[in-house]
Amino acid sequence: MKRLVLFSLVVGAAAVAQVVHSARGSGTIEFASNREHISFSAVERADGTATGSAEVHDISAGVTVHIDVNCLNVIGNVATISGIVTRSSDPTGVPEGFEGIFQVVDNGEGKDAPPDFMSQANFFAVGTGNDCHAPGEFDLVPVEHGNVQVD
Repeated sequence: MKRLVLFSLVVGAAAVAQVVHSARGSGTIEFASNREHISFSAVERADGTATGSAEVHDISAGVTVHIDVNCLNVIGNVATISGIVTRSSDPTGVPEGFEGIFQVVDNGEGKDAPPDFMSQANFFAVGTGNDCHAPGEFDLVPVEHGNVQVD
């Protein structure tokens, strides 16, 4: 009986930890006069939790921000990623504790695939901006010098 209980606990824990979605990549985008480079890696587990990180470098403003990912929403080839700012080179403009959110589109691999797309990262006080699970509309532009993968 003890073996059965232990086996059930191990199998149950493995099912909770199973990765159901992932998004990773990096790329540079240009939107109007703003140039931004985003690198990210995020996973969503079967229990709904998400983990990962993103590094946003606003090249035009000279600002770098680190995000600890806490939400990943994948619908088809589109991933919306958000989390909490844990480091910022501009604490007045993008303070630690703010939320950051962005969206990416994976359009496939190879030389004949159309380009992937990415939005700029948006930052706001927690609870005042887009929700990762109901993200709304993002302005997306083609990724330059990069690649996005959404599973």
